[in-house]
Amino acid sequence: MNNTITHSGVIEKIDQNQITVRIEQVSGCASCKVAGQCNASERKEKRVEVCCDNPAIHRVGETVVVSADAKVGRRAVVWGFGLPLILLLVCILGIKAWTGNDGLAALVAMLSLACYYAILYLLRQKIRDKLTFEIS
Repeated sequence: MNNTITHSGVIEKIDQNQITVRIEQVSGCASCKVAGQCNASERKEKRVEVCCDNPAIHRVGETVVVSADAKVGRRAVVWGFGLPLILLLVCILGIKAWTGNDGLAALVAMLSLACYYAILYLLRQKIRDKLTFEIS
């Protein structure tokens, strides 16, 4: 089994040690002939920032393949969805069991999520260092 995630994209911007690559994500049915009339087809553009030691070898408009280790994807899912879900459930169940108040449990759970995502935002540079992409 291949343990890398790859996407092809186009270089949009080159800074000192950072390259911005535009990736077009297409759902499985977007290539269908009737996708234009169907609401199920999905097409999204994403921008990925890739750290590069030698950005001079690349040009804006160049088509490249961006890759990351599958562990990076799993780590991102855990930080973005798994831990917040656990935090939400622990807060709701804990406050509900402690006070018996559903409204308070929901309020504390939502505030805990707001705090969690604020902390993620403040730590975004450290997280960015752990969630790296490469041009291959």
